[in-house]
Amino acid sequence: MKNILWVCCFMILLPLVSRAQMKNTVSEVREYKEVDGKIIITCLVNSVEADFVLDLAGQTAILPEYVEKFNIDTTEKAKIPYDCFQYKNIPTFRSVSLNSISFGNNAFANGLGAFVLKDEPYLRELGVAGIVGGAIFQRVVLTIDSQRKKLTMSQPYRPSYMKLTNRANAQLLQGVGMECPITIDGVTFSCMLDTWNKGLVELNATDFARLTGTAGKNVQVYAGYGKTLVMVPAKVVGQCDFVRMAFKDVSIAENKSLIRSVIGTEILKHGLLSVDFLRQTVYFQSFDEVTVKDDVIENYVTVESGKVNEITGVYFRENIHDYLKGTDFTFKGDKPVVIDFWASWCGPCMKMMPFMEQLAAKYKDKVIFLKVNADKEKELCNKFGINALPTFMFLPVGGKPIQEIGAEPGKVEKIIMEQLLK
Repeated sequence: MKNILWVCCFMILLPLVSRAQMKNTVSEVREYKEVDGKIIITCLVNSVEADFVLDLAGQTAILPEYVEKFNIDTTEKAKIPYDCFQYKNIPTFRSVSLNSISFGNNAFANGLGAFVLKDEPYLRELGVAGIVGGAIFQRVVLTIDSQRKKLTMSQPYRPSYMKLTNRANAQLLQGVGMECPITIDGVTFSCMLDTWNKGLVELNATDFARLTGTAGKNVQVYAGYGKTLVMVPAKVVGQCDFVRMAFKDVSIAENKSLIRSVIGTEILKHGLLSVDFLRQTVYFQSFDEVTVKDDVIENYVTVESGKVNEITGVYFRENIHDYLKGTDFTFKGDKPVVIDFWASWCGPCMKMMPFMEQLAAKYKDKVIFLKVNADKEKELCNKFGINALPTFMFLPVGGKPIQEIGAEPGKVEKIIMEQLLK
């Protein structure tokens, strides 16, 4: 009897457990701009803010003039196991290493290899520094909502409004792009998700040759990252199936500039797209299938005098300095502040924590002590060039920030006495 009761309880609780496992711990929503059909996002590269075109089938690449603007060390060897774009014919003349690049707090990379483009006037016309590929999104599920012009980065799962049934297996190619199956008149083709090329589907020469269908009108496609569109042949097919959505009477172009065939930005006009890089899965559903409501992750911050208080980038912007406005540093507080940038894997950071707690108690009501988890607040750290840990930021009232690197208790207290409480 006990066994029967246990089984019944387990079956009742199982759905609740499953739902609990689906709760995200991170849900960051960022708006993007659309220029000439391109997704434009603002990133921080080596603490410098710049706009980039998002191309999920491309690789991170910058215009030549940004090597200097981003203060890139050209003597450092880039960590790229190849010397050109893998899936597109894009002219480059060298590669460099980006010390840090981030989009928001959750899409980031350190020491990311990037190509330097030979010359792409159209990118300058778009007002961007270059191209950002899928490499910085490897730790998150990226959701593109073209109706609201928003990108959502969630962990560890897709947003709650994306249905589990609207999914398909995919393949991550060398940590760069996601290749997905699309069925055309009963024949399956493997195509990369592409947020540069504008067609619903564009096939390379090999795939186009095996495509059935009737000859259609010539269409325009991009050849690389240039502005000029080229006329190419196309075939009209009866039906394209992507995930669980069917498209009728589709014109499919041959794009000889592609190394791999692609699913282009036209797909984004028909629904929401989620890309789970870690699980190599894509989700796609129509806009009207569910009501889109952004997941809210509660993350309140309470600051107490006499303690070292954990804060977020949002708290920093609201109470210390709004670095997103691009203005000179203006400290909002009326008491001096010490901020400890730390990480759990950093031995010196952990050794300093008891000392920082002692200082917080010693200078209670005189100095506010805060700490920032560098693993969680990538945007904040990138903005202020914090690459070594621990780093301490001292903020005198009415003054400019002072940064000190290293675990030296005596030096920390000396700066408090001489710079904050003078």
